[in-house]
This record gives sequence, C-alpha cells and structure tokens, in this order.
Amino acid sequence: MEVLGSVDSTNAVLGADPRPWRVVVADHQSAGRGRLDRQWHAPHGSSIALSATLPLPDDPRRWGWVPLLVGLCVRTALSRLTHLDVGLKWPNDILVCTESGTWRKLGGILCEATGGEHPGVIVGIGLNVWQNESELPSDAATSLSINGVYLDREPIIVAILDELAEIQKVWGTSNLDDDYRAACVTVGQHVKVSTAHAADAEGVAVDIDESGRLVLEQSDGARTPHAVGDVVHVRPAMPPASDLRPVDRARFVDRIEEQLLHSPRTLRRADVSELAGVDSDFPRRLWRALGFANARDEDVVFNERDVEAVRRMVEMVGQGLINEQTAIGIARAVGRSTDRMAMWTLQLISDMMLADEGFEVDTERAADVAERMVAVADHLVPLVEHVTRRNVANSIARMVADAEPESHVGVVRTVGFADLVDFTKRVRSMSERDLALLVIRFETLASDVVAQAGGAVVKTVGDEVLFTHRTISGGVQIAFDLLAAVEADPLLRKIRIGVATGRVLARQGDIYGNTVNRASRLTALAASGEVLVDEDVADAMRKIDGVDVFAAGPTQLAGVGEVNVSAVSRTGSHTHIHEEFNR
Repeated sequence: MEVLGSVDSTNAVLGADPRPWRVVVADHQSAGRGRLDRQWHAPHGSSIALSATLPLPDDPRRWGWVPLLVGLCVRTALSRLTHLDVGLKWPNDILVCTESGTWRKLGGILCEATGGEHPGVIVGIGLNVWQNESELPSDAATSLSINGVYLDREPIIVAILDELAEIQKVWGTSNLDDDYRAACVTVGQHVKVSTAHAADAEGVAVDIDESGRLVLEQSDGARTPHAVGDVVHVRPAMPPASDLRPVDRARFVDRIEEQLLHSPRTLRRADVSELAGVDSDFPRRLWRALGFANARDEDVVFNERDVEAVRRMVEMVGQGLINEQTAIGIARAVGRSTDRMAMWTLQLISDMMLADEGFEVDTERAADVAERMVAVADHLVPLVEHVTRRNVANSIARMVADAEPESHVGVVRTVGFADLVDFTKRVRSMSERDLALLVIRFETLASDVVAQAGGAVVKTVGDEVLFTHRTISGGVQIAFDLLAAVEADPLLRKIRIGVATGRVLARQGDIYGNTVNRASRLTALAASGEVLVDEDVADAMRKIDGVDVFAAGPTQLAGVGEVNVSAVSRTGSHTHIHEEFNR
C-alpha cells in the first residue's frame, strides 16, 4: 500500500500505472471525482481517499456487479467497526441512517476499467471521516464524526482492504448478490434514473438483475433494466382512485412503509434472530409486546432496522442494565405510546387536509394524507426523541422528589376526575363528526389546563379526564380552572369534578388505589358545576385565601365507604354549590 500526501486523484495515480493489486491512499485529493465527473473535495486528513487495481471477473456479465460489491465491502467494514446503520444506494453511494431517520451520503465508489498489459478495474473509494457540517458539499452529505464515530482512518482502510480481498475471490459468482440486495436502500423505492444520452426513466426499483442492472417497474407493469444512470429517490404518485385495485393498494402501502422505515422487508423471523444473536422466541415476544401482529415463520416482514432494534434490547440485557422481562415491558410501553401518537397524529393531519371536504376519506384522499404523513414523519422522529429524553428527565426528577427516608408503597398525589355532564344523552343526537370534535376539544382543553398548572394528565377516556398534581392546592386549582374553561366553551358547557389526596400506585402509565377510587366516586356524586373533595383536601383548602369550603359531612360512597365530603369553590362563585353544602 502506497501512502501519499496530496495528489490530483488516487484513481489517476493508478491509471498511470495500473499494476494488479496496487493500492494507493492519499491524505488529500485536489481533483477528486465521482461518477459523472462530479468533483469531490475534502480538507487535508479529513477523509479516506483510496484506490486499488483489481482483476475483473472472468465473466463479463458480472462486471456490472463490481461497484456494487465494492460498496458491500465498505458497508461490511463499517458495520464491523461502528454502530451505524449503513445502506447502499445503487450503483455507487454509501449512505448512513442518521438519528433523524434520514439517509445521508457518507461516501462513494468510482470504478474505471484499465487496458493495456494489465486489464482490470481501478476501484476508487471516498469516505467522509472527520468533516464537520460546514466542510461538506451539501446537506445530503454527512461524515462518521457527525454521526458519533471517532475513528482514525487507518483501521477503516485496513478493514475495507480485508473485505475487498475476500469479496474479490467470489465476485465472479452470485454468492453475495442477495446480501447486496438486502443492503440496497434503492430496491423497493420509487426512483427516477437519469442518463446523459436517454430520456429519464421513472418507476419502482424492484430488483438488481444478474448483470448488476437496476430493474424498474413502470406503472403499466413493464420492467426495464438500467446499467447506468443517476438515481433519485422520489415519492410515488398514487394511481387515480378509479384505477386503484387491491394490488395497487398493497403496493402503495409497501412503498409508504419503506419510505418511513428506510429499508425494505427482506427478512424472516429466523433471520432476525440469527442476525441479532438471540433465540427465535425473544424477537417474537418483543414483536408482540410492541403491538404488532404475529408473523408466521415463513413471512418476509422484517428489515434490518428491526434487527437493530432487537440487537439494542439484547445488548441492554447482556450488559445487565435490564432483564428480559423488563425488556418486554419496555417494548410494551413504547409500542402503546407510539401507536397512540401515530394514530393521533395521522388523524390530526387528516382532519387538517380534509376539513373543507366534510372529513370524508376516499382512496385518493387517503393517499394524499399518507404522503403528507410521510413528510411530517421526517420532522416528527427527532422531535419524539427529544421529548422522550425530556420526559425521562422529568420522570427521574419526580422519582427523586418523591423519595422518602422510609420506604412506602406508592407516592402521595392529589387526584382529580373531571366528567362532562350529560355526555351519553348528548351523544345520541350527535353525528360522528360532531362527537369527534367534542372529544378532541375536551382532551385539548383539559391537557392545556392541567399542564399550565404543573399537573399531569394520566389518561383521557372520551368524556372523562384523570389528572394528578403533587400538591393539594395545585390539584384544586386545576379543578377550578377546568371548571371555568369548560363552562366558557359553548361546545362543552357542563362538567363535574371530584378531587382526593393520598397515596397512589403508579403502574404502566396509569394510577391505582383508594385515592383514585375516592376521586372517581366524588365525581359521580357531584352535580353539574361542582367540585367535591375528600376530608384531607377540604382541611388543606380551609387554610387558603380565596377558597370557600362547604362541608356536607359523612357520606357513603359505593365501594369506598364513609367519606367526609365537602364542596369547594373560589370565593364569590357559590352558584354551583348544592343547598345541603350551604351550612
């Protein structure tokens, strides 16, 4: 291997003397280039610029596979050395899936045939290693360091050359073709192929053929191979509703999924287990805990991102951070919360886009909403990660604050139940659309009020919201604010609320215990516009200026027992208090 300082191009150096198995590495290229003579620039010492002269496969039909398998070499080497999810874009790009879930270019391959005494192929590899954002040519590019990988160039070069030596032995065969297809993010995508001497071709990339050509399927079902071309991944256009057959719907959904997951379905459950290094039962249980339908052993429904997800869980178990039971529980928590988030977000996007059309969804409108949701998801994923980290920090802060010198079961919380009055009666006379608007309005209003007061919404179920606060005064403030907000809303109008304080047991995002039961029964007892509280809440609120407390005395609550019930209100707003409380 020859290590040079600054050269025009490592491929040009070998082109002047293309001896077999000559390898050149340069610290800098002043005229580096890629396919279509595109320029490739990088600061000194920031990237890998490597070229090697290799023999071509004996069968000319395999020559088209050379740049593809070189890309597979680079991907395999990087997978050995890093945690990155590396993909390949036909025919010569090395991509990495960033934290935001988008693919960005990490490097490229340029292969050039040699003639003369030593016919073969010069394989040029360029890889971004240490560049920062300002040193890259476009937003579509990235580097190893930007993605959290801080490696010297030498071990990467050695790993790539090792892989080249191994793959070159078999690249005259089809042994690794399926490995490339599995790693190629172009397969399954709707793409446009541009060449200098022919019209652009557009369709779905369905395969790589025996000669390494990209096979496109046009809208009429015709398939054409493309040996060269500049490939752009584009979003698929939905066929007109009148032409949409069940097979079209399935293909459309598959394309949408691949756009979202950045990887086609290529693996069975056994493949996932083998690649993740676990027995086949764990991925099955994990998949089910995440809330996805069971897959049969022969179903090809998984991709490399699924493997990475399983591998991460396995690593946590292997490191002793969690056990398998906890891993399944975490998967269930993530699955439930993200499923609700996805459905909620999709419904909001649908409502926004179809508000002027009566919220009715036909096939064509569904396609439009799906396309918009894919675009939103690119921005949503990093937001979800950030908010998750913030919520984890908040949860840790609450846990530390709740810690007591002596251990106790549960934590002390003020719990409130708020219930829309006459909801069942109103539902009978409402359209489904109006009902949906009412529920959304209530959930939105309640969430805003609770968050503004520093509380937490535990759950909302149609006409009811369950909330908590760390303090009694905070919980009652939420009740007062929620009562005022609902009564000022012409769509909601009436509400009743029960508030109790005491220990609660928090499990799987919900809360349980006698305190929760008391609050629920107090709500059932309350009249429209009332806030009823238990004895401890009443005693605390008597010490608060601006709050009136009206005692009703001992009251039997079903399933709870005798409770000293009181009504509370802000001073001067007694109109909602029952006569029996005016004592």
